[in-house]
Amino acid sequence: MSSAPAHEPSHDRTAPEHPHAALLRDGYTAFAKGDMELIRSLLAERVVHRVPGRGPLCGDYTTPEEVLGFYVKLFELSGGTFRSEPYAVMAGDDYGVALVHTYAERRGRTLTGRAVDVFRFEDGRVTEIRTIAEDQYGDDAFWSG
Repeated sequence: MSSAPAHEPSHDRTAPEHPHAALLRDGYTAFAKGDMELIRSLLAERVVHRVPGRGPLCGDYTTPEEVLGFYVKLFELSGGTFRSEPYAVMAGDDYGVALVHTYAERRGRTLTGRAVDVFRFEDGRVTEIRTIAEDQYGDDAFWSG
């Protein structure tokens, strides 16, 4: 019999992290280091990274090579200053979410903000990523200018 009252849920704070959450954390660490080989190993062959908006980087990247090229372009356009740092990561069997702080410098301007990256998994690899910026208009303007 549980020691928690019936009206209060019992929370096990020592429960292990889901393997997909660990995969996402590893991916963000690799991104910060520019380790495209590790990132490539996390992507399924049929992957898509969807970036909404109207800026020059927006669109669907539909192969692992296109996804990696998109990441390289972020670094190139920002002179290597682009960062996407997760402050919360949650994942289950099929989906995961990372809440991230973003930062970049470009042409004397600075981009700081937050975004949500939503992931879908199959067979332990990422099959879909959707990036949703807190200020899509600001992001579009930053990358366009």
